Amino acid sequence: MIIVPTKKSLPLFNEFPVSTNTLSSTERSFFSWHANYFTLDRKKILVLVNDLSFSPIVLADINAKNSPHLSLYIKEGIEHVFSYSTDKSYQIKKYFLRAGRMEISYAYNRSVMSINNNMIQLLKSYPENIDQRLRLQISEMEFLANIPYRSMTPEYSFSTEVVKNELEKL
Repeated sequence: MIIVPTKKSLPLFNEFPVSTNTLSSTERSFFSWHANYFTLDRKKILVLVNDLSFSPIVLADINAKNSPHLSLYIKEGIEHVFSYSTDKSYQIKKYFLRAGRMEISYAYNRSVMSINNNMIQLLKSYPENIDQRLRLQISEMEFLANIPYRSMTPEYSFSTEVVKNELEKL
């Protein structure tokens, strides 16, 4: 699984190995996630977006102390956001088997990064909805997953529909 952090968020991922796979900047993969963060009340809110489905993961209070556990938090977020699309846990397990270990890459896709930034702006618009006591922001993830997005295609799509189709292909 490839995590593509912005230059700003790269220090949060210092525990992750660098990927040896080279992806083109226009290639969108179901096993790739773009990451960025914003600050709310001096706490970092990390937002990851799947490159193909635009599924969001929102994690609160990510700092140097808990960054060694970041891969576990991301995995938990993926399990939760994919559960909106399927109730078959074996499909999600297949996803993790096919995705492999988490690595970082530097080949970012500008269109996916713009969707990530759009999600951050939506979260900043309603800061009272973010519960800083919880690591995984379930209500915010569900809100963002139900917004249609498009990137390099003329039609809009919901992340839940794309995830459902992709999981069935595995």
